[in-house]
Amino acid sequence: MSHLSSNDIARSFSQAAKTYDAAAFFQRIAGKRLFERLDYFKLEPKNIVDLGCGTGVFTRELSQHFPQAKTTGVDIAEGMIAWCKQQSQSEDYVCADALALPFDDNSQDLIFSNLAIQWVEDLPKLFSELNRVLKPEGLLLFTTLGPDTLMELKKSFAEVDHYQHVNDFIDMHHVGDAMLQATMLDPVVDAEPVVISYDKATELMRDLKDIGAHNVDNRRSSGLMSPKKLRAVEKAYQQFALDDGQLPATYELVYGHAFGSEKKQATSYHEYIVELAEGKGEV
Repeated sequence: MSHLSSNDIARSFSQAAKTYDAAAFFQRIAGKRLFERLDYFKLEPKNIVDLGCGTGVFTRELSQHFPQAKTTGVDIAEGMIAWCKQQSQSEDYVCADALALPFDDNSQDLIFSNLAIQWVEDLPKLFSELNRVLKPEGLLLFTTLGPDTLMELKKSFAEVDHYQHVNDFIDMHHVGDAMLQATMLDPVVDAEPVVISYDKATELMRDLKDIGAHNVDNRRSSGLMSPKKLRAVEKAYQQFALDDGQLPATYELVYGHAFGSEKKQATSYHEYIVELAEGKGEV
């Protein structure tokens, strides 16, 4: 992932607030699977942040699941925050950049983040900020996207022109490195492919636009795509058709978690895994 402007991202998602939920099939799948992972941990949080809360679907679920906690939804898109406030007054909602959160040091017990951190370029800085606001032993639990995301769409566009049409995402091992560089404790990452099927490639592109996740890379073409080019992409996409004729859109769904720490660690993620294997690392 590269060449992303935070202003472009905020504007894109703000404009998508009203159309987001109807098109966010994959986002709901990812969020539900992440929510299920909360059961792996014994939590009684008093303060919760839903980072990149979007339309607040999981902010509201977190609030209901932990009724004793103060739950705050945070998003960089003003349009999303305005939408959240219209839907519910049971939670707090704040428009803020993930790299500069409006919370005190060591104040949060849980940071939940579904498909948001892939829009942040400086991951070490992001995780340092999350570590700052997390209490020691507080939990960060997130999903993000890996580089195989939308590989069919990427390859189809590559056969049509040389522009960047699909956003690039970072390998999960670099995410693990960034958590360690930011001194977070016991980082874990894993990934699985999730496939959503479509009748047409243009339906996928429309969904990406409706959730605000269409291409925001500065290397993209500045002009509108012609009907002829769209037909060429649709034709190229047919090489990936499933037996039933449906077109697959593959997402590389990356899960991660880590704990807040006051310690400093400079170990790389790969060295950390080796240490665990040799019984030297913390578990």
